[in-house]
Amino acid sequence: MTTPSKRRAGLTRRSLLQSSAALALAATLVPATLPRPARAEGKKVVIGAFSDGGLTPFKDKIIPLAKEQGFDIQFLEDEYGVTLEKWFADAQSGAGQYDLYLLDDPWVPQFGAAGVLEDLGAAGIDGTDKDWIGSMIDMGYWPPRQGPRVKGFEDTTPTLVTVPFVGDLQTLTYRNDVFTDGAPATWDDIIAKGKEGVAAGKIKYPVVFRGVSGNPIVTSWYPVFLSFGGQFFDDKWNVTFNNDAGKAAADFFVGAMKENAPPGVVEFDSDQEGAAILGGDAGAIIQYSGNALKADDPAQTKVAGKLDFGVVPKKEKAIAQMGIFIAGVPKSAPNKANVVEFLKWYTSPEIQAKLAEAGSIPVKRSGFAVSDPGNRLIPVALKQLDAGAEPRPRTPDWAKVEELLGIQLNKALQAGSGGGAALDAAAEQVTAYLKQAGYYP
Repeated sequence: MTTPSKRRAGLTRRSLLQSSAALALAATLVPATLPRPARAEGKKVVIGAFSDGGLTPFKDKIIPLAKEQGFDIQFLEDEYGVTLEKWFADAQSGAGQYDLYLLDDPWVPQFGAAGVLEDLGAAGIDGTDKDWIGSMIDMGYWPPRQGPRVKGFEDTTPTLVTVPFVGDLQTLTYRNDVFTDGAPATWDDIIAKGKEGVAAGKIKYPVVFRGVSGNPIVTSWYPVFLSFGGQFFDDKWNVTFNNDAGKAAADFFVGAMKENAPPGVVEFDSDQEGAAILGGDAGAIIQYSGNALKADDPAQTKVAGKLDFGVVPKKEKAIAQMGIFIAGVPKSAPNKANVVEFLKWYTSPEIQAKLAEAGSIPVKRSGFAVSDPGNRLIPVALKQLDAGAEPRPRTPDWAKVEELLGIQLNKALQAGSGGGAALDAAAEQVTAYLKQAGYYP
């Protein structure tokens, strides 16, 4: 797979709606639901997707199976940077060019709040099925079933507007000749055992991560923050990421982790951190599956056979960031009956098992039970999901929050100290932004 971290970069996604107030206005401009057209011959389904290696197993292995079932799948790909805007315009105008959007999960609030997606629960897809990975199916509802809700949706009944399509989340990649007792369980283990590996001449640095301002640094800090017990907001969208747990996580990140990372880590993005782990310099890294699986490609790593996978380290808990491909059906879809039938087929236990055999992380628990998964990260991903994996906060304004937070974290990382003060500064800025956007009186 390609680099999921890049595909989720906040600076590349084009936020169409800048506040909950704007979303509410947009929702009033959306055309009424069009009449459901009759079932098309050949069970045609037009899928819109952004180009990403994470969808290669689906394209190569699942689409041929779908065709055997009589589905005429048309798979239309665009660059990541244009798809959000293009699909939202299609949905708002009722143009009906697509039957299914394969969304990046942070986009669900934009589409959900604007009221442009079908109620898939009403269409017959059971969101209460216990076979779903719970944390994944939760991401398909708008408004969210738990946690804070944006203004105007406080009392709205959650509706299943999207369904998980391909799983993806952070896990640990580590050097098995340095961490000889298995995956390091804590962040302190990463540092202590990593230093032993440096002293033994096996590696140059205990850990590596992304330090670039904005999405990259926030993504790398996220599992540290969660493992220390941090939470971004309370149920009223009041900022809580700068509480004691958050500050401790930030101080550890910009202090101890930087001290044990390669020089220049403040400017590292996916390519640089990947080179450090795959080139044999670093002992451990937290990354999404697309990058993690490069560990098994001798053409991309100098230390093939020395890299293993595990659950992210913990302080209090071992919680990773989760970001998945998630499917929504526009109200203007020309082949609604076909696409609903396709989604039911695709999310069945049998096809989820085929997805795992093809090498992708399934979205149903039964999919993890295959005897021969297509990559060795899949059983580790289930362990991480059971240990804890959380999506980014369910707000259309997350990109701006992440940008403001990332700027302050990067400044502290450059200094090598002051993580707590950086969070205070970010909290003040985020609070001002959300207040202006109508989150608070």
